[in-house]
Amino acid sequence: MDHVSKIYRLYKRPVDRVFEAFHPFRRQYHHPFTALDNISFDVQQGDFIGIIGRNGSGKSTLLQLICGIIKPTSGNLVVNGRIAALLELGAGFNPEFTGRENVYLNASILGFTKQEIDERFDDIEAFADIGEFIEQPIKLYSSGMVVRLAFAVQAHVEPDILIVDEALSVGDAYFQAKCTKRMAQLIENGVTILYVTHDVTSIPQLCNRAIYLQNGRIQNIGESIGVVDAYLRDVRNEQYAVEEESAETATGEQSGADVLLDKGKELPQKALVTSIQENFAKRVAPYRYGTGDARVLNLELLNEAGEVSDHFSFREKVTIRATIEVYKTLDALNCCVLIRNKFGVEIMHCTTREYGYQFPTVHKDNTIVVDISFENILQPLEAYTVHYTVNNSYTIENQQILDLIELAAVFTVSPDPEHPIYYLVWHPFEFGHELVK
Repeated sequence: MDHVSKIYRLYKRPVDRVFEAFHPFRRQYHHPFTALDNISFDVQQGDFIGIIGRNGSGKSTLLQLICGIIKPTSGNLVVNGRIAALLELGAGFNPEFTGRENVYLNASILGFTKQEIDERFDDIEAFADIGEFIEQPIKLYSSGMVVRLAFAVQAHVEPDILIVDEALSVGDAYFQAKCTKRMAQLIENGVTILYVTHDVTSIPQLCNRAIYLQNGRIQNIGESIGVVDAYLRDVRNEQYAVEEESAETATGEQSGADVLLDKGKELPQKALVTSIQENFAKRVAPYRYGTGDARVLNLELLNEAGEVSDHFSFREKVTIRATIEVYKTLDALNCCVLIRNKFGVEIMHCTTREYGYQFPTVHKDNTIVVDISFENILQPLEAYTVHYTVNNSYTIENQQILDLIELAAVFTVSPDPEHPIYYLVWHPFEFGHELVK
């Protein structure tokens, strides 16, 4: 795909199309809308590409161009191989035909003979798992049954390129797990997959690359976890951005963000603490969001000896210590910790409110040090990231993000020869039995 753009003509009234077509002086009644603007990228065989972006960013238009449903206004687009696409719920299905008849209809459109479809039908029927409804008209299906059958067809016709646009969000958890497993098998067979979803947490787990679209342009492209982080930063910056004000507010006071380092000088060991805080603030600046009514001045990981460390042994106690300064009185302080692995998978999460831990009222200009500890039961020889949030929270539905820091800290886990771990986490289990015969 080389410098591809797609521009639509938008009219206020349908009749304006006629006026424009026959106007003697070619008066323009439309205004142009650029759905995609100068898009360029290459996809290699076997790539699993995630495509993310807000509604209206151009994701579906991009897929329609690749499928050949629409043509670009400008630029060059070359697609090599047979495409199977799941762009729209029930697209390509005749509602009056049975499920069986639609399987044969869809597969024949993709170029398969009746004999080839016969050979695959049992696998398609088993994967869809809709029982006797396979012999019923599609118009009687639920939305979940439609997407089951549609994906089963597209995934079993051996495409060179599989395109999935949000359709899997309709299925239940078991079916989504089946689809994920099937897509992994297709990737092993060299199939290229383009996957559009709003569930950005699934992108690092499934995709080796990702594309972030914004207003019809590529905002970021590359390794999936980096692209997802860039997307989430933009979303959270919009949601939690502090309104820009002058250094002097209407009351003559500085904002919390402005006085962050000045306040640090009041703590013990002034020079050292201020230097640490300044380094921390610079490092996490691209990854923090919030109102600014409270700020994490520093965050460090402590081992069982109380020493700062970024490497921990199996089952060692790990303490996440955050020094938080408050610029507005908080009567419902809540601190949250999220730990992800290198693929962005969320492994552990806790909030002080969730565990029933209550803070006293924290007044403006107070500094509070918060410790959250856990036993290290994580898979060794892996790197993990700590994400930290400070909010004022009465309920889950009613919370105000004061400071949210992604990548607040990174640590690794050393192996224990006596307790090899081959999975994400280790956890003790209890056992019991009863001999009944």
